[in-house]
Amino acid sequence: MTPSQIVSLISVSVLTVVAVIVGIELVLVLREIKGSLTRVNRTLDTADDTLAKLSQPAVGLFAIIEGFRQSGKIVELVQHLLGHDKPTPPDNFDSHESYQ
Repeated sequence: MTPSQIVSLISVSVLTVVAVIVGIELVLVLREIKGSLTRVNRTLDTADDTLAKLSQPAVGLFAIIEGFRQSGKIVELVQHLLGHDKPTPPDNFDSHESYQ
C-alpha cells in the first residue's frame, strides 16, 4: 500500500467513527427533546384543564348577573305597563337662574 492509500484509509475510518458518534449523540438529543416536549405537553394539558375548571364558575356567575339584568328590565317593563313610571325632572332646570 502506498502512503496516500494509508492516509485515505485512516481518514475514511476516522470520519466514519466521527459520523457514528455524531449519529448516536443526535439520537440521544432527539430522545431528550421528545421527553421534554412530552412533559411540556402534559403541563399544558393540566393548565388547560385547570383553566376550564376555573372558567366554569365564572360563566355561571356571568349568567346570574345577566339574569339579574334581564329581571330588572322585566320589572321596568311591568312598571311601565302599569303606569308606575318614575317622574322625570325638567330638562331646562337651572337652580341659579331661577332665583334671579
